[in-house]
Amino acid sequence: MIIKSKKAFSMVTAIFVIVIMATVTSLIMNVTGKTIKETTQQYQKEQAALLARSYTEQAILYALHYDRVVNGNCVNEVNATFGPNDNLYSIQTTIQYAGNSSQLPAGCDTIGTPWADTGTFGFQSTVSLIIDVYVRYKDFDDPANRDITFHRRTLQKL
Repeated sequence: MIIKSKKAFSMVTAIFVIVIMATVTSLIMNVTGKTIKETTQQYQKEQAALLARSYTEQAILYALHYDRVVNGNCVNEVNATFGPNDNLYSIQTTIQYAGNSSQLPAGCDTIGTPWADTGTFGFQSTVSLIIDVYVRYKDFDDPANRDITFHRRTLQKL
């Protein structure tokens, strides 16, 4: 009789160990899935930040080397896409000009000065760029497939 009870005890112990192992495995899989999701989101956000910085510098170069006098206008927008089709980033860059509008042609998108600056060394004596870069991308893990927008604004003196 004692031999039969040892066999039953071994069966209960084996089932108990299997249940504990299954619980631990499901917990590990859950944590691994969340870690992968957060890593993917962090990668996409860092990529968007790097693209915003890069296109800010590109907009500054375009504005500096664009011949505003000959063309009679200014560069106001630079649009682009980046990446393969399954991970596409859409970049929209808008450039606005602030400061002395007499140094710019009539076709430039200028912002008026909210304060009076009558000096020759102040804000009105120069031209500055206000550059807004919007990087839009899709979140891989979003079931609704919504866009995420990363925005960067830069003020650059010409």
